[in-house]
Amino acid sequence: MHRWAPLNERQLELLRRLQGGEGLGSDPGLRRTAYALRDRGLLAVSRQQGEPVWTQVTEAGAFYLKHGYHPDDPKHAAAEWKEEAGTRLLSYADRPVARARRAKAEQLVERLVAEHRVVFPDLGEDEVGEWRRVIDYAKRHGLVPPGRRIEKQRLWNRGRDLQISLEEGPHPNEKSQRPGEAPAVRVPTQIRKPHRALAAFMEDDAWLRMPSAPRARSLRILQALCSEADRRGHQVTGPAARGRAQRSPTHGQ
Repeated sequence: MHRWAPLNERQLELLRRLQGGEGLGSDPGLRRTAYALRDRGLLAVSRQQGEPVWTQVTEAGAFYLKHGYHPDDPKHAAAEWKEEAGTRLLSYADRPVARARRAKAEQLVERLVAEHRVVFPDLGEDEVGEWRRVIDYAKRHGLVPPGRRIEKQRLWNRGRDLQISLEEGPHPNEKSQRPGEAPAVRVPTQIRKPHRALAAFMEDDAWLRMPSAPRARSLRILQALCSEADRRGHQVTGPAARGRAQRSPTHGQ
């Protein structure tokens, strides 16, 4: 179920009561309902020795009670709505949840710049999920300092603490060159001198079985890639022997 799915009557009534200052009491059914509200970001639940000891309606929860829908509901993502006074329209960035997430992301980055590493102990899965969204917000909105990256990991200690750190340079798995920055590889209009790796493909129709037009284009693309790989110092080889399963040329250093 999506976090922005409409609340049922029991959930809505509990949210209203909690906003009015009432407590959960000892009813296990109400506790389950409270956790369902927490999982949707509408309620914050603190625990002590595994038991909920207090609850607080979040900005998203207050927004739901006021407007009747979750602020993350995509059906309302393109809409703008008026403030209580009705004098100014709010953009997405001005909505309560967006403002809160941006503030949290800015505080996190500021703390990481000062401390390099922050550890949050004994978090529930919903809290870990919220920090992931905060980190994603920081990345998408350019809050991370240039030349740095944010890393997160669950520690293998008793509380499975969440560690967030600010590291130097791009992520090891990140491509060093963006597609838009890569030099273009020219595909020839015809193959005058086939690359040695294409010999088997050119001579035997059993390789690259497809209609003639796309096969011809595929061969020209392979010719261009093989030639460019040679130019960059790679070794390119074709199929080892005729009659094996179809495969493309491979390259390596």
